[in-house]
Amino acid sequence: MNTELIVASLSGVVALVSAVYSSQANRKNSLLRDDLERQATERHRMLERQDTMSRYRDPLLWAAFDFQSRLYNIASQGFLRVQFVQPRDQLYATRSTLHVLAEYLGWVEILRRRIYFLDLGNQDTNRHIVTLIARVSTILNDDAYPDRNLQLFRSDQRAIGELVIKESEDGDRCIGYAEFCARLESEPGFATWFTRLSDSVTELASREGRNPRLVDLQTALMDLIDFLDPEQERFPQKRRLRLKRP
Repeated sequence: MNTELIVASLSGVVALVSAVYSSQANRKNSLLRDDLERQATERHRMLERQDTMSRYRDPLLWAAFDFQSRLYNIASQGFLRVQFVQPRDQLYATRSTLHVLAEYLGWVEILRRRIYFLDLGNQDTNRHIVTLIARVSTILNDDAYPDRNLQLFRSDQRAIGELVIKESEDGDRCIGYAEFCARLESEPGFATWFTRLSDSVTELASREGRNPRLVDLQTALMDLIDFLDPEQERFPQKRRLRLKRP
């Protein structure tokens, strides 16, 4: 066989082997790169989820706790009857009660707008937290209770939530108590949304006994708090008292 032909053949074989090896190496590198990118993406999503839930879970948790605390004090401690003795105290009791309700609805609405962020790790967990929030909404909306005190239809719940949201570059949040009171005084359109709720507070102050809607609301909110703070890092067990039906 011609020497030149042998050399050419060997060169061709070497080139073919080199091409195959290079192709395999490139494929392995591509798979490795894809795997590293996937891991980086998953890690980014995990960190984003943790950041999102720290931003939105904790405010919802505190809002739910403040709301249930007021309901507990009204139903169990006679908060409204005591506060309604003096006109100035009556004004505070009414406005602060309206505010804790509105603030809770505000954070629920913020989460609703960003429901795709509500990823706590698996679908069952997501469904459960949505179920707990929906339960509170249902109790507020329900017309099967003996009276309509603190009854609030679903669309009105969303409307009030929207009204107390304050948008900013750092993210949405709910207005504070001072701004809430100022808007009640200066914005008739804002105050109108709270007229019937204000009348409900006055009516509740004149009644004794535990209002069934308030009891069920407080219990449902405690279920939400137990879920959002299972390790009791924010609120210890001694602060998780539950109302009972009379």
